[in-house]
This record gives sequence, structure tokens and C-alpha cells, in this order.
Amino acid sequence: MKTYVTVLDLESDVPLHRFGPFSNASAARVAAGAKAGQLLSWVRQTDLWRAEAAPHAYLVPADPPAELP
Repeated sequence: MKTYVTVLDLESDVPLHRFGPFSNASAARVAAGAKAGQLLSWVRQTDLWRAEAAPHAYLVPADPPAELP
């Protein structure tokens, strides 16, 4: 599964751009921090991760649960 980071305007929640793809949510979150130029604090919201660094919010879809053999 390809994972992308969506960057939002923090005040309006309007999508500004998207970048990726990444191999998983963890790699996408690391890349978002590099793009923001600072360590981001991520909060899990049901099926996505969200971090805020004014003036942007970063959204990364959570990885689906691993299938058991």
C-alpha cells in the first residue's frame, strides 16, 4: 500500500498539497517531520495520524492491521 502525506492549512483545514508515496505510515510521518523542519508530535485519530506545526497540519493514513497467517 502506498501512503501519502496531506498538508492542510491549520486555520481552515483546506488541503494545500500532498507528497509521497511512502511504503508505510511510519515512513510518511518521518518525511513529514523533515518537510516541516521540526520534530512533530503525532496524535492517532481513528484511521489517521495528525500533527500540527503552525501554519500547517499534516495527515497520514494509519496502516491497516496486519493479517495473521
